Formats: sequence, C-alpha cells, structure tokens
Amino acid sequence: MPWDDVNSRFRVIPSGISRRALGVCWQLAWLAALVIVGTAAGVFAATDDPDWAGTEPGDISNSPTDRAWQAVIAAGPPERIVVAWSDQESVDAPRNIHVRRSDDDAHSWSTPEVISATAAQSALPDVCVTGSQAFVAWVDSPTIGAPNEAIYEAEVGDGGARPIPSPIPLGWTRPRLAAGLDRLHVVFSAGVEVLHASRPLTATTWPTATRIYTSTTALTLWFPVLALDSDGETLHVVWQEEDVFDESVIMYMRGEMNSGEVQWEPSRRLTATTAAELTYPTIVVDSVGDLHVVWGEAVGAGGLAQRDQYVRYTRYDAASGEWNSSAVRVDPNPVKVNQDNPTYTAPSLALFEEGGRLEVCVAWHGFREGGFGENVLLSCSWDRGRSWSVPEDVSRSTDVEAMSLAPSTTFDASGQLHSVWQEHNAAMGDSVVNNYQVFHSRALYKTFLAFVARN
Repeated sequence: MPWDDVNSRFRVIPSGISRRALGVCWQLAWLAALVIVGTAAGVFAATDDPDWAGTEPGDISNSPTDRAWQAVIAAGPPERIVVAWSDQESVDAPRNIHVRRSDDDAHSWSTPEVISATAAQSALPDVCVTGSQAFVAWVDSPTIGAPNEAIYEAEVGDGGARPIPSPIPLGWTRPRLAAGLDRLHVVFSAGVEVLHASRPLTATTWPTATRIYTSTTALTLWFPVLALDSDGETLHVVWQEEDVFDESVIMYMRGEMNSGEVQWEPSRRLTATTAAELTYPTIVVDSVGDLHVVWGEAVGAGGLAQRDQYVRYTRYDAASGEWNSSAVRVDPNPVKVNQDNPTYTAPSLALFEEGGRLEVCVAWHGFREGGFGENVLLSCSWDRGRSWSVPEDVSRSTDVEAMSLAPSTTFDASGQLHSVWQEHNAAMGDSVVNNYQVFHSRALYKTFLAFVARN
C-alpha cells in the first residue's frame, strides 16, 4: 500500500538518533503509529544524472522547528506563484497549513503565513490558482495518530476555513483541487469510494460531496487526482486501486458539467493486472483535449529497498478517442529506496503550451544504486510522450545526508518550470524527525530549450 511517501505520511525517527545509526521510522498513515526499521539507510547512491539548469535550491519555508513537510506549488497569470505546506510553529503547537506567495514568478516571496489555523493537526495540502484567486485544501485529524476527520478549503489572502462535508467517514485521504472559469472542484477518497464536490468561485460554502465511484473489487483505493479541460466543463480523475491480493491498477473516470451538475461516465482501467505495484497516478490535460498520465511502478521481488522503481507514462489522443496501447517508462534506468520499511516514488506532472508547441515534464524522487542520498529528478517530452529527455538532478545536493523528497512542479505563465520539495541535510541537524524545510528552484531557461532526448 502506498502509505509511506511523504505525500501521504511523515518520515519519523526518534529525536537525536541519526539516519545512519538507526535508519528511518515511518508512520502508517500520516501521523499514525511508528515503525522502527533497521540499518538499511545508506545502501544506495545519489545519482550521476546531470544537474538541472535551475536556480540554486533555496529554503522558502523558514520553519522555526524544521518541520516543514508536504509542499505543493501552483502558478497562474500574470506572475503568481503559490506554495503551501504543513508545518509547526513550535514543537507543542498543532500542525497548520502555511503558504507563501510570489507576484513576480518567484524572484521574491511574501512572508510565510498560516492560511487558516485550526486546533487539529492539518496536513496534506493541495493548491490551485485561477485568475487572481488561489485556493488551498487540506485534511484535519483531531490528534496525532487518528484518521482524517475533516477536509477544509480556504482562499489565500482571504482566510476562513470552509469545511467540505463528506457523506461517509474519511479515514485516510487527501483532497485535490481544480478550477474552471467559474467553479472550484475537489475530489478525495474514502474507503473504496471516490467523492467529488464543486462550488461557484463566488460561493462561501461547500455542498456535501457525492459518491461518483464505488469499487466492488478493491480492498481500498488511494488519492484520486483531478484535472479539467481548458473550458472547465470536462473533468478527468485518476486513482490507484488495490485488491485483497495486493494487485493494483490505475483507474480513470470522465465527467461533463451540465447545468451545474456533473454527469459521470463509467470508469475504465488504464493498466492491466500486473505483478508490479502501481502507485500515485496524476493527470494533466492539454488544449486539444489530450490527456497525459503518469504513475509510479515498483517491480521485482523482496522488499521495496531491493525493488526497482520507475515512472510510467500514457496518453489519451482526443482526435482518435483512443488511449495508448501501452505505457512507456519515462526513464529506463530505475531508482531505488533506502529503507527496509516500504516507500514509493510519487511523480509530479506539469504541462506548458506556446505557439502550437507542447512540453510535458515529470519529476520524481529516488536514487541510483551504489551509495546513498535521495534526489529530485526531472525529465521532459516535446513530442507528446513519444520520447523523454535524459533525467536531470533538480535538487543537486552534495550533502551525503541529503534527502530530497516528494517534488511538486508547475510552469509559470512565461514557460519557466518551478519545483518544490521536502529537504533534509546535515546542516539542519542529524535527526530526521524534525529536520525538514521546503526547498524551491526555478528554471534558468525558457521552455522548449533543446535537451538530449532518448528514443
């Protein structure tokens, strides 16, 4: 089950114990029970992948407790960039969602601020920018270790958390946002169901979410992700299902707006049953209606520390009405994980169009075999996923203790790519229970600059 990634739970280790001395402990949901693992840290190596041509990675969270986790980024015209993450202002304070804004494409930033404080533990944010407005959604748990009990959304700069009611208990979930011309949408999961809600951008409350899909075969399903066509009238959702036999598939569903309601078509599988574990799908839509989807793939025997992990890509061609017959690996060379307790790479997808040209980029974290240190990698395609550039190292840390995790990417309106991720290094201290900040880097080149691409 894909509960080990920092997008869905926290890396935790007893305070003062180093990663090299003990390895890493993981929570089974975000803030769930700790699992102490062995001395597997330091088994694999930082990559020899070429450095990405971006600005020097820098701390933009400035967490006083070094507990800045789960960063997400979004952009909108003309030069708006918004980053959100979960953080604690003191070790005894509840977790809240923090945001930082830029109105000049990340050349300068506002002071970090809490978007809307709650008494509960707030985590797993998502951020969406549309026009001059930016929105953040997140989950709340009443105490550390408890399941999620509420979902909230708030407008950046406006304050006031708006609950998104669910007709069923949430359990472990994460909201994902998307905005059309006049409506804001959210999807999330609960048990074996996918739920959706929407409201006009001018509304101040959310209706109760509705069930749009119920699995009859899955043991559970994870983290649906939402994308909208450019007209805001067609919705696309992808998610992962896992059955009692630990077999996983990537699912897709399409909906059409009709008089303020969404008419949903039957779901379909994007992948065949496979021995590989398929995790964390995400989706974007281009201006002609083509759909671009990526997910993680873990293959091989043994624990995840011994298994190879890849990123798979597939595309729906709107002109033909057909999906690719097979998904391709973005990078034929695998990454690995360095913990006995399972972890997964979680890809992030971004798309930019200009003058009839299209660029699709995917970022993920991991490391190559041979030493230790996790890096954020990036690969791009300029031919609708037929070929991908040689992966580049976005995080570019030279610290042997570095852990660069769970990237989130977006293009700004000018076509420059931005990435944020969760970063730990030795300068922040030896313990990895507290020592995380959110790092950011933006491209130093305009989009469509030629890269070396493999067939």
